[in-house]
Amino acid sequence: MRHLLAAGSCAGRDHVLLERPNQDAYCALEGDWGAVAVVCDGCGSQPHSGVGARLGACMAAALAARRLEAGGSLDLERLRADILSRLALIAQAGCLGVQEHLLFTIVGAAFAGQAAVSTGRATVFACGDGVWAVDGVVRRLGPFPDNCPPYMAYGLEDTRVGFERLYEGPAGSVLVGTDGAAEADLPPFWSDERYLRNPDLVRRTLRRNRLADDATVALIIRKDAAEGGLTP
Repeated sequence: MRHLLAAGSCAGRDHVLLERPNQDAYCALEGDWGAVAVVCDGCGSQPHSGVGARLGACMAAALAARRLEAGGSLDLERLRADILSRLALIAQAGCLGVQEHLLFTIVGAAFAGQAAVSTGRATVFACGDGVWAVDGVVRRLGPFPDNCPPYMAYGLEDTRVGFERLYEGPAGSVLVGTDGAAEADLPPFWSDERYLRNPDLVRRTLRRNRLADDATVALIIRKDAAEGGLTP
């Protein structure tokens, strides 16, 4: 294992009051090929967008991992096309409406294969709003006009939407989060070993912020970087 992963998600205060489910999701994967973490946020005005967020997080992470495992680079245009082709099949097979089920944002990060192990190079990418951090430097994505971020599934309706490559370069740690987490005073997840030892601590920390919106973060730390700098 060359990377350490931590992730968590909690329902926002407004969603709890309205008895609505958490519409965020995440997926984080690690192997000899590298590591990938993806968070997705379903469109809040649609009744079942949490379904799409969960599908999107798992699909984006698995497709990126498959590409990296095959020894390729993270081709974001290819990743977009792969996600859209699978969303189209899911929509047809499950009779799922694009607007009702499949509108979600994506923020992801990857360390790719042997080259990433030796050089510590990471990629951060997004389609929509959220938050991301490299080595503790936090940056926000959005907000977008009228609170309408681009959704990948708009590509199923002949609207051109793709990934933005936010960062490509050396990194010891990368964090990605949904826009709900962008409202939080994020603790230093990347420098505290407790979040890596306890799988549920990220969720509990987000919940203590009592955020209005659903909030999700996922974190990748290079193990060699962690061994020299985490707080026990």
